[in-house]
Amino acid sequence: IDISAPTNPTVNGQTNPVLSIRPGETQFWQIANIGADHYYDLELEGHQFYEIERDGNRHNQTVVKDEEYMPTASRVGVLVQGGKPGVYRLRAKKISTGPQGDHYGGETVLTMVVEGDPVENPIELPISQAQFPVVENLCDQPVQRERNFVFSETENGDTFFINGKEFDPERVDTVVQIGNLERWTIQNTSQELHVFHIHLTDFQVCEVNGVEQPFIGYQDTVNLPYDGQDPAWEGPGEVVIVIDFRNPIIEGKAVYHCHIGQHEDNGMMAVFEACFADECPPEEM
Repeated sequence: IDISAPTNPTVNGQTNPVLSIRPGETQFWQIANIGADHYYDLELEGHQFYEIERDGNRHNQTVVKDEEYMPTASRVGVLVQGGKPGVYRLRAKKISTGPQGDHYGGETVLTMVVEGDPVENPIELPISQAQFPVVENLCDQPVQRERNFVFSETENGDTFFINGKEFDPERVDTVVQIGNLERWTIQNTSQELHVFHIHLTDFQVCEVNGVEQPFIGYQDTVNLPYDGQDPAWEGPGEVVIVIDFRNPIIEGKAVYHCHIGQHEDNGMMAVFEACFADECPPEEM
């Protein structure tokens, strides 16, 4: 399989489907990037996205965006309000995932037609703050453990590692205590993007390449900048997150990994075990 080969993006299994919306009508769009290796940078002509959730987690406010940058496995919920009558394209902008990566985009993935009778008394966007949940800022909370992880790969890009190790399903790499918050610093020493994803729980992004991130809520997937991508940042790409391991429902083994299919299938995955303090086994990483 050549992941650099031309692709035909689809929306709900269709190539460039047509979606109708009335002027002033507000629709909720749940957008998921379920491509095995694909990145999207989506832009809707003449309209904005009013993002209210990510990866199944409600935000604490509306985030108004001109485009949605969506690495593999990311999901967002946005409100879209029909503007003036006309035809508008949902475009996937051109994107490079780095010198060692791939190129995507340049296509129209969906066509939106604004037509019909205007909606009387359209919803005022962004929606009021009172409609959002109160969400705890994890980045401001004390953590019980700090860890460092390095995502790397060979020069020819055929083998991938987390902390220098390939995936072994029989090995527990990280042991976490149920009830804890942990701060993870994740570095990307590769010359291409990776996508960090963890199962069973969520996290808050605190910093990207040393820049503090606005607090809007939680997610389970985040893009990892490649080494040298940001000229204002020296060193590998770096993301700092705080992960919530307090829910006892997560007890047991699960994985964290790069969600780019080729990368995880060729080593970039690790096992974590969530356990109560008096039952935790030794960890190997």
